[in-house]
Order: sequence, then structure tokens, then C-alpha cells
Amino acid sequence: MRTPEAVPTAAPAASPQPRATLPLFTANDLLWLVYFYPVCWLAKILPRSLLYAIGKLVDPIVQFHLHDRKEKVVPWIAEACGVTAGRAREIARRSLTNNLFGTLDDLLLLRPSPETMLCCQGVEGRHHLESAIARGKGVILLVGHFFASRITLRYLAKIGYGTLSVRNCQPSNAAEGRLGRRFVRARRSEVQQRVLPDHVFIQDSECTLKIMRRLRAGGLAVIQMDGRAGTNPLEYSFLRKRRHLASGIFEIVRLSDCAVLPMLCLGRGDGFRIRFEPALEIVPSTSREAFVCANLPQFAAVLERHIIANPEEWRLWNPYLAWRV
Repeated sequence: MRTPEAVPTAAPAASPQPRATLPLFTANDLLWLVYFYPVCWLAKILPRSLLYAIGKLVDPIVQFHLHDRKEKVVPWIAEACGVTAGRAREIARRSLTNNLFGTLDDLLLLRPSPETMLCCQGVEGRHHLESAIARGKGVILLVGHFFASRITLRYLAKIGYGTLSVRNCQPSNAAEGRLGRRFVRARRSEVQQRVLPDHVFIQDSECTLKIMRRLRAGGLAVIQMDGRAGTNPLEYSFLRKRRHLASGIFEIVRLSDCAVLPMLCLGRGDGFRIRFEPALEIVPSTSREAFVCANLPQFAAVLERHIIANPEEWRLWNPYLAWRV
């Protein structure tokens, strides 16, 4: 376990910055409109193989459109993963491709009984999940923003492990224009709510209460602390970069005494796999600050290990290549 470089503290509020005037629309907006309308309609009737064929045709266009922005993330990937610039560039390319196919998998999840279309190639460490549930205090699944996370949660619900997903209802995209902000963002949120119907939003004033209720009933919740940090972010060195990580998970764990179980999910709808690892050894503490200092390093280390081992499966390398989730 690595020790923290400094005592994690809440990040100071950023001073307001003047916003640049957005263009009426961007190429990114147009790509998303094509996705939400003709492609979404076709996804209702096309077999998965043909839907993926559309993805293969569109992928070169997306890669070309985001070429310059992919280059911006190459140095960070190279440093974080300890790889050459050439390998980092390939990771950025494959991450973008996986992001495209992940959005196509979302459309499959909008169909009636979509679980029949999900091809799980194996669940490893299921006994760890059963042991954590048996404690009777609920389980938080600790997972990063991997492309297979949404299909994994739907599959788990199908086999009897319904999981409450904690989500951002106001996703944004750094490459959007006014058209994207006005129409695409709302449509994106609507689709995501249908993809993961068992959810609670971080903007909900009762978000923590709803999570606690699920845990006290012995249920499961998934929290992706590598995503949007919320109102009390923690500044921490994550993947060789100072980032703001979500802090709410620590207070929930401290108060509920629930199990925290690392989960890794990789692949896509036509072939994905799930791995549960042993529950983390939580260091108890009576104060929130001491609890965070004692447990943040191991929480972050788990996510870093998963990401570095599977970098092309992580969606958050670049804010230009993924929604702010």
C-alpha cells in the first residue's frame, strides 16, 4: 500500500473564470445527433453484428476528428503507465474505439430484455461477493470508469445482484457547442437513465441517504470515485497527476461499516468478463479526516492497478474523448 504524499484535504473552490463563447455547433455535436437518432432507431431492429459493423465504419471518422486531442493525452498515458509514446498513442486510439463500441452497447441495453444479448465469458471471484453480502451490512463495489461497467451492472441484476448505480445527471462534453449543450446533453442523460434504471444522482439532495438505505438492507451499490468529484473533492496524486477524487464514498463506508469489494469488468457486449477481488481491509476511525487519510491510498491504489493493467479499457484519459461523468 502506498502512503499519501500529503494529508488529503478538500480542494479549494475554483475562482469563477470567464466562459468563452461556444460555437453554434461542433462536429462532435453532429456525431452525437447521428448516434441518438438514425443509429438509435436502427439499433432497435439490427442484430448486434450489424450494429458493430456500423461502429467499425464510423471509427476512422471519429479517430480522424479527434486526432489532435488524442495527442494531448499521450504524455500522461506514457508517464502513468510507464510505456513509450508509441504505445501510449495506441492506448489512446484503442480507448477511443472502445468508447465508441461502449456507446453502441448502450443502445442494445435499451431493447426489451437486453440481458439476453449480453455474452458474459466468466465471473471470477464470485465467492468474494457472496462473502461480502453475507456480512449483512451491504456492499460497495469499487470500480473505475471502464467501458464494460454498464453492461456488467445489467448482467449482475439479471443473475440476482441488483446494484444501485451512483451517477451524474448533468454530464458535459468539452467538445460540445451550443447545440450540444441545448439538445445532446439532455438526450444523453435520458438514454443513460434508461440504460441503468436502478440509479441515484449525485445531484440528488438525498443521494447519500438512498445509498445508506440500500446498504442497510444488505444490498449493493457501485461508486466510481475516479469520476466527477462532487462538492467536497479530495486532491490526490492519481495516475501521476493531481486529480480531484470523489470523497463521499469514505463517509458512507465509515458510517455504514459496509464491505468494499473491488470489481474489474472488461470487454463489450459480445464478450465481457467480471472479476471480484477480496474485500478491502478497512482501517476504522472515529473522525472523517483520519478515516480518509487511512483508507484513500488503498482505494486509489486498486483503481490505479486496474487502469494501468488495462489502460485501453478506461474512458477518462482525456476530457475531450469522454463525457465528464
